[in-house]
Amino acid sequence: MRSVDRTGLGGSWFYGLGSTGAERRTANLAGLFGVVALLTTAGDPAWPWWKYAIGAVVAFDLAGGVVANGLDAAKRFYHGPLPLPPTRLNRFLHHEVGFAAVHLQPVVVGLVFGGPWWWGPLWYAWALAGVVAVSRSPRRLARPVGLFAVLTGLMLAPALDGPAGFAWLPAVLLVKLALAHAVPEEPVSEGPAPEGPACDEPASDEPAAAGTRRPARGTRAGQAPPPAGPG
Repeated sequence: MRSVDRTGLGGSWFYGLGSTGAERRTANLAGLFGVVALLTTAGDPAWPWWKYAIGAVVAFDLAGGVVANGLDAAKRFYHGPLPLPPTRLNRFLHHEVGFAAVHLQPVVVGLVFGGPWWWGPLWYAWALAGVVAVSRSPRRLARPVGLFAVLTGLMLAPALDGPAGFAWLPAVLLVKLALAHAVPEEPVSEGPAPEGPACDEPASDEPAAAGTRRPARGTRAGQAPPPAGPG
């Protein structure tokens, strides 16, 4: 789904707002890795082609989404003002809980690939609860709460029966939603370092008194400047 970009930065539900080619390639590479890992470690020769197709789509979305949701561009898109027309659907998907609610992959995998009936609903609800917990936590606790949600999945998922070949899904789903997506972060803006006096003390606009010299750049006030070279 392509977004309407009002800023000229190239907004997208998938890659965020103002993503670079390198960022998109990294997310796509992670998604391709997920597909290859699934097909080489969990693919069953008895699967019909459509099961391979569904498994590949799920693996690409979840593995690639772990990286895509961690992009600065995604933080700008999802944790800033809605860069789309404020329709009810857009507002729902822009909210972290609404975004998590549409991730029905555990339920789909449980229905298509077998396993206990409760496996899909359990991990869907677990991921949704993790996102709700992160969204309601104080900002300084958001990341620890997200890590705790991931930790529970990492430790419990291997001990529970599930569809063959998808033991990885709960942990990857939790990393994508409760950690990479739901935790708000300030995007890093790249640019040249500002030039000017050292930042230990604010620069003064008043001229130096007669007979005095300003401290050399890179030295602190009251610190002797480095000795001058010959000549």
